[in-house]
Amino acid sequence: MTGATIDIAALFRLHHKELQGYLCRRGASPELAADLTQEAFLRLLRAQAEASVKNAQAYLFRTAANLSVDWARRQRYLPAAQDSDAALAIVADDAPSAERLVISRQEIAIIESALNEVPAAVRFVFFARLDGMTFAAIGKRLGISPNTAFSQITRVMVLLQRCIDHARGNGYGEKI
Repeated sequence: MTGATIDIAALFRLHHKELQGYLCRRGASPELAADLTQEAFLRLLRAQAEASVKNAQAYLFRTAANLSVDWARRQRYLPAAQDSDAALAIVADDAPSAERLVISRQEIAIIESALNEVPAAVRFVFFARLDGMTFAAIGKRLGISPNTAFSQITRVMVLLQRCIDHARGNGYGEKI
């Protein structure tokens, strides 16, 4: 059974029961073993059309083993799909929790308060950079060097981080 052309019908007659038994020993039910056996033969047929299969029997058994493993992996995730209420309970919700929303709102209020204490020109540098302006463009607009714009942003970022850390209880709340 080697070479470019494989007699699939003869191969099926010779090995389908052996392959099904192999799959049953790996834990498949007789019905599942029959389905996986047919899928293995279909894949052999497709592989034969694309390239030469050197050892059809080995290809079948390896394919069947891989199909069995794939089926077992899918079963870890699919049992809940049979019970729609259980499936909904398992699905992860991408929305933040109520606690996360409250914490985020508090952090935003802290950041807003800290930014209100920053001089207007420095605050402009911060927001301009957030909007995507380069340090060179910010410097040109304000009549300062790009290094000064960078330094101002760095100071604002350190201030904001310290305010958030202080609010979280990390003790770094001193302002610059």
